[in-house]
Amino acid sequence: MARKTIVVQQRYADRPRKSESPTARPDPTTTHKVRSDWFQAREAWPLRESPIDVLLQERARAQVEVPPAPGSDLWASVGPSNIGGRMTCLVCHPDHPERLWAGAAGGGVWQSTDAGMTWQPLWHDQPSLNVGSLAIDPQQPDTIYCGTGEANLSADSHPGIGVMRSLDAGATWQVLAPAATLGLPRRIGALAVDPFDSQHLLAGGVGHRPQDAAGLFVSRDGGLSWARVPLAGPAGYRCHDIQFRTGDEGLTYVTITAQGAKSGIWRSRDGGATWQQLGGGLPPPAAIGRTSLALAPSDPNVLYAQIERQSAVLGIFRTGDGGDTWTAVGGNHFADERQMSYNNTIVVHSSDANWVLCGGVDLHRTKNGGNTWTRVTRWDSDRGDPIYAHADHHSLVMPTGEPGSVYDMNDGGMDFSADGGTKWENRSNGLATNMFYDLEVAQTSGDFIAGGAQDNGTLATLDGQAHTYFELTGGDGGWVVIDPQDANHLFTTWQFMGMARFRASDGWKEVSPPENQAKPWMMFVAMDPKNRKTLFTGSRRVWRTKNDGDTWTAVSEVLDGSDITAVEVARADNKRVYIGTENGGFFRSTDGGATWSDNLASTLLPGRTLTRVQSRADDADVVYATVANFGIHHVFRSADGGLNWTDIDRGELPDVPALSIAVPAAHPGRIYVCGDAGVFVSDDDGTSWANLTGTLPNVTVVDLVYHEQERLLTAATYGRSIWRLPVD
Repeated sequence: MARKTIVVQQRYADRPRKSESPTARPDPTTTHKVRSDWFQAREAWPLRESPIDVLLQERARAQVEVPPAPGSDLWASVGPSNIGGRMTCLVCHPDHPERLWAGAAGGGVWQSTDAGMTWQPLWHDQPSLNVGSLAIDPQQPDTIYCGTGEANLSADSHPGIGVMRSLDAGATWQVLAPAATLGLPRRIGALAVDPFDSQHLLAGGVGHRPQDAAGLFVSRDGGLSWARVPLAGPAGYRCHDIQFRTGDEGLTYVTITAQGAKSGIWRSRDGGATWQQLGGGLPPPAAIGRTSLALAPSDPNVLYAQIERQSAVLGIFRTGDGGDTWTAVGGNHFADERQMSYNNTIVVHSSDANWVLCGGVDLHRTKNGGNTWTRVTRWDSDRGDPIYAHADHHSLVMPTGEPGSVYDMNDGGMDFSADGGTKWENRSNGLATNMFYDLEVAQTSGDFIAGGAQDNGTLATLDGQAHTYFELTGGDGGWVVIDPQDANHLFTTWQFMGMARFRASDGWKEVSPPENQAKPWMMFVAMDPKNRKTLFTGSRRVWRTKNDGDTWTAVSEVLDGSDITAVEVARADNKRVYIGTENGGFFRSTDGGATWSDNLASTLLPGRTLTRVQSRADDADVVYATVANFGIHHVFRSADGGLNWTDIDRGELPDVPALSIAVPAAHPGRIYVCGDAGVFVSDDDGTSWANLTGTLPNVTVVDLVYHEQERLLTAATYGRSIWRLPVD
């Protein structure tokens, strides 16, 4: 059958790419990012952090106890490789600034030998691919250290496992300092090697629970043993930045937050034997939040500090005497900056102590020591515009010996400037590090792949190639639905129930449901396979449209008080609609959404987030459910439409969150399941299981789509983009 031309190349331009949370989140025990709560509900509940040691144990057990499925070594990356995902850190070779090593929040360590023009992954099956920091030994630049676990105070990624080290410029890596045995933080966002003593290392980390290790840690034996530096007393605190002064032995600066009078900037002049809390014009310590430091390479007395308070910029401060006295130099320029506990970085030009770049959501520059500032990037400009750099800046590097060169790591990969920040270009070719929430593949064209990605909108390719992705709609891209009979008819979503429709006849139109109550971070959407202008979605109640999204009606009351997390319109009977919730509730309608059952979960399901509900294509009564979190079984089957359930996991599958399921129409009884430990398959309706993870990277697999005609299984990951496997 000839394929119909797909005309959806144009982007829906009328929707902003970012938006603030509609509700403030003042609770100091959590973070300012709503997606952290979304992640926690699936990966950690009732804990604040997911149990990373259990995850590692279960991944290893699955490799041994679940037999490998034939063909599992044939997974191939299908991108995006032209649109980068969230990056946290970067180091460059001291003598060859074009040689770069970069860390991804969920995608491991990457290398470029040509200043970011192309990238190659260095990590694939390491214990953790969640990276918070990198450090290079100035005396032995082939020695590179990596602090695992993102420390950007938005816990929507797994914690790390300690410090990794490479002795051969990144070719091979070993676990140098395991957090589990040495008591290091699980999220190490600062890491530095003493330029005068390669055995002297400092690591700074954060925790999201009171019992987590956090603070500044020191090693005097090259990272084999560590001790916490008690800057704020014996208890933990957060350490955000570490800077050694390269021309002055023993001079070190760190920044911490300790919920009170010990917060701020600390200095040591004797290699860490003693420490002094700095003041002299800085804000009161209790007001100081996350702080980034930049030391001027051309003047040993000049430092700059970008200080956050309650996610805003408290101020930019400059010292000309090594930190004894400070002057506020930000003025009112930064009044509109935000998310500073998440995106916070600053750097000084290698040969001009008055030339400074700093970042929050956008980048800002001064050429006169802070007397005046200019906003030099616009995240809401078009991609490719010289003033465009992706939002949310996490690391800025201006290498010595390369005047004007700026490397900028952000939520969209890496942006580069050759002129000190005036013009920008994205350099993410090959950087396949997107963190996907959802995946869709057009059944009429297996080359049309689309998915919602963290802070990169809904990304799509029409030819199945890794380097041809483009943005359909913006924001944090959410669920995508493509008409199974017409790929030119589709819906995309973004955070807090935003939705757009595309039709070949009239293009893009916003068709968001008019919910005025609690809105979920991500809403699930399902299309009626027979009446394709009928769709269902949910907040805490069920919404339905019968006219392609032009109008929506709430067709249920609030179900169990939690967000709806799964919606299924049965392929065998479109009157049968199934709903799963974050509280583990299961509801059904047998009349196309007009009426709804009570909660049918009872005690048969574990009472945790239902991540997917899927029915068989030949029998609407046969329903499968996948369940999130740890400490339970995760895959269940009902033969009577959800009235009774059977555990088809039985503990044979890993005890990790199961996040999606695919049930092919072409193979009744075959089930694909994915989650934190990879992909698994059963060909006998759950009686036995095989491990299909194979050559996938060691990251969370969030979604699966089976293509009925082409017999392809496509998997979306949270940190390493999208992968594909021929399965028949």
